[in-house]
Amino acid sequence: MFQRSHATARPPTVRIPLARRAAQTLALAAVLLLAACSSIKLGYNNADTLLVYSLDSYLDLDETQEKLVKDRVRELLRWHRSTQLQAYARFLDDTERKVGNGSVTADDVLAFQQAMNEKMLKIGEQAAPELVRLALTLQPAQVDHFADKLAKDSSKARREFMKIAGKETLDDRVEAYAERTESWFGSLSKEQLGLVRASLSARPSGQQLWMEERERRQRDLVAVLRRIVDEKPTELIAAHWLREYFGELAWPADEARRARLQENRRNNALLIAQLINSATPAQKATLSKKLRGYAQDFTTLASSSGGRG
Repeated sequence: MFQRSHATARPPTVRIPLARRAAQTLALAAVLLLAACSSIKLGYNNADTLLVYSLDSYLDLDETQEKLVKDRVRELLRWHRSTQLQAYARFLDDTERKVGNGSVTADDVLAFQQAMNEKMLKIGEQAAPELVRLALTLQPAQVDHFADKLAKDSSKARREFMKIAGKETLDDRVEAYAERTESWFGSLSKEQLGLVRASLSARPSGQQLWMEERERRQRDLVAVLRRIVDEKPTELIAAHWLREYFGELAWPADEARRARLQENRRNNALLIAQLINSATPAQKATLSKKLRGYAQDFTTLASSSGGRG
């Protein structure tokens, strides 16, 4: 029910991350996203293999690059396990208590989302030097391969989008939103479904915005990699370029685009707050159990060695 944001950081936003887009964004920072999959411990304990496989699939790594990626991913995971997971557990415990102890405002939801974004940004900052080292070894053909893979992914997503564009009814949108929400706190009541319908009927579908954001981010990432390959800058300069790219994800420079994203996030935050505040004791118990489960998984992972040396 905590919905995915289209950006990360300064504007308050985000939900518990469930998407898996590591390969598509070349972001080793997707460790957190992998950790939050439906089988959190399984996903996290195999994150090194998954990330290396994804990067190889999208970049066609040579043997030297693959060894570099394996070594650096292991180091990133060690850092993440030893310094970040306990903080995630505490954060989710605090969130669970707040949800259970009283009413929730849209600003509370936005603050939760911003905090989650900042945690992901911290991973990005830690991973940036490793991304730079890899990017500086890439050949033009590898960037072409990467761009082609992203284009195929985007083309497939757009074809799926076009199948429903103009055909998606309000009932379809309500059903899809309710399904996501019910995964967090059980079946919605008739009144809660009414809240969802009222909110969604007052705003356009976010699918077009999502597609535009996805494609823009992919184009910008390819452009950054091409610039690094073509100009062969120092690590310091390349890191600056990558941080500019991630900064644009966090806070789009285009004012109109930024305003659309912020409006979409606030509308969604208002609906999430309404649903939480209208939840029955049983629904709140289900949501609390879900949040506690994630927190316990993070605690367990933080206390284990990861054991893959």
